[in-house]
Amino acid sequence: MYDTDPADLIEFANRWMEVGAAVTEQVAQVLDDPTCGSCWNEGTEHGVNPAAIEVAQQRLRGLNEGVDEALTDFLESVAE
Repeated sequence: MYDTDPADLIEFANRWMEVGAAVTEQVAQVLDDPTCGSCWNEGTEHGVNPAAIEVAQQRLRGLNEGVDEALTDFLESVAE
């Protein structure tokens, strides 16, 4: 964390705030449980909406490798 350039961290924070509370909540679900894509496929009421993850992916792409991978993995899991 301390190796992060301050300007990059500020850019990530700004973009994170731009996606809004509903999207950030769903991104947090994906980051907490990478298998939550199966919840969407099962149609549970607590499933993560792939459209919200696509919005986050567009806004946050390229700012954090771990976030990029988690969002891509989620979207690939729901596409199956």
